[in-house]
Amino acid sequence: MKQNTRFYFLLSILLLTIPITTRATNDTLGKNGQQKKDSLSKHVNGAVVAPFGAPIFNIYTKIGPFTPQERAKAIEQKVKIIARDPFFRSDSIKLFKGDITFDIMHGESVITSVAEADAKAEGTSMELLAKVRRTKIIYAIQHYRTVTSSGEILKNIVISLGIMLFLIILITLINRLFKMASGKADKWQDKIMKGMHLKDYAFFNRQRQLAILLVLLKVLKWMVILFLLIISLLTIFYLLPWTKAISISVLGFIITPLKDIFISFWGYIPKLITIIVILIVTRLIIRLFKFLKSEVEKETVKIPGFYPDWALPTFNIFRVLIIIFTIVAIWPFLPGSGSQVFQGVSVFFGLVFSLTSASALSNFMAGLTITYTRAFKLGDRVKIGEVTGDIIEKSMLVTKIRTIKNEEITVPNTKIMNSEVINYSTCAPGHGLIMHTTVTIGYDAPWRQIHQLLIDAALSTDLILKNPAPFVLQTALNDFYISYQINAYTRSPNEMAVIFSQLHQNIQDSFNKAGVEIMSPHYKAIRDGNTIAIPEAYREENYAPPAFRVKNP
Repeated sequence: MKQNTRFYFLLSILLLTIPITTRATNDTLGKNGQQKKDSLSKHVNGAVVAPFGAPIFNIYTKIGPFTPQERAKAIEQKVKIIARDPFFRSDSIKLFKGDITFDIMHGESVITSVAEADAKAEGTSMELLAKVRRTKIIYAIQHYRTVTSSGEILKNIVISLGIMLFLIILITLINRLFKMASGKADKWQDKIMKGMHLKDYAFFNRQRQLAILLVLLKVLKWMVILFLLIISLLTIFYLLPWTKAISISVLGFIITPLKDIFISFWGYIPKLITIIVILIVTRLIIRLFKFLKSEVEKETVKIPGFYPDWALPTFNIFRVLIIIFTIVAIWPFLPGSGSQVFQGVSVFFGLVFSLTSASALSNFMAGLTITYTRAFKLGDRVKIGEVTGDIIEKSMLVTKIRTIKNEEITVPNTKIMNSEVINYSTCAPGHGLIMHTTVTIGYDAPWRQIHQLLIDAALSTDLILKNPAPFVLQTALNDFYISYQINAYTRSPNEMAVIFSQLHQNIQDSFNKAGVEIMSPHYKAIRDGNTIAIPEAYREENYAPPAFRVKNP
């Protein structure tokens, strides 16, 4: 802490002694005044007379070959020479009436002359204008001699030292205050900091919050120190006559932008109020549509021909349209919306969107079509192309399907639009889904027995409905066997794989018990064809294959 105090003290003494030890002469002040004059002359139609930095009056016209700028410069040089005279008295500057001008003189030297053109430029008489300029010149010289006197300079140096001492004490107290605040941050961590979570992810835990708090405290400390340092230096520079012009200029650099910002903000308030009103109305409209969406989903409000599952996508579409309309309405009221830079950025983003959104827009339109045609909904068992599974996610761009092997497949909506969609779940809750499988039996088996065996196998299968009852269709009379198709109803399409597996098991058991051979596939291997084609476990005891029946003609 002592090192910091010494550093600030040495810095203060250095900054304080620079303008004194360099002994900025009146010529330096004249240069500053000339810069101030040149700066002001750009904004007024004339030349500024400012021998000591601060403007005295303006010269608007020329006399003979001398321009206003040349006249102003000559007046400044003469006033500076008079101010250096240790025996100067205010009554030594007098006013004399010439033939065509009023002359302001010091001894035998003419400081400036007031002609008829000068009086007309300022809308007054020559005599009155000459008296005013004489008074201003005397006041400027007296003020300069006062502020550059030894007693005044000594007093200002003492005040400046006091300011720097107070600044050092204040900076020391600020350092201690912020050090205490940083030391107590650990205690705040348990009491105040709870962390910020987004679902299960803690993107701002307590340690991160503490680190950010310490950084903010450090930044705030240096901002306060920098602000106090600037204010103190500007005050000291203002007290010293050699640096007063610098202080005024720097203060102008700070105040002018702040003033412009405030004026711009004040003028922007009506547009800001308009934007706020538009945003409030937009929010109320979105809330109204959200309320209607909830009521339609709960079927509290019923709209003929409008299904409850349409409520969410319709709400999303209206919300996007409302937001786009709001942006269009707000756009002219945004600051800089009419500038070429703003328009160029808008064109750039529009071009990027048009180039990259072709496929996304196609998928979006396909998603709308799928939604409003009600091809499927979440949880349905579907078959899209070669993919069979349950719908687990449905968006405007893609649809996600989980297969019976727990594979998650993402299908673009445009591909769904170009493929056949088989929905196994649509009719299942009401009429039931008909599950079917085919077996082929030889011609030697009675077809009525086959029908009964298939129906019994279906009825013994879990999740198969008894009412409506299963039924059998004979779909083909082939060369070696007959095709029998068993059809059975279920309301559990998501369990299709399990139902088919159990149904096939029951068909095998039923046919084996009845001693009926399943001829699918038909025989292609060489074997003893007299042996029955059922497992040995189902054969009768002491079973023996029949012998060949051969007859002599």
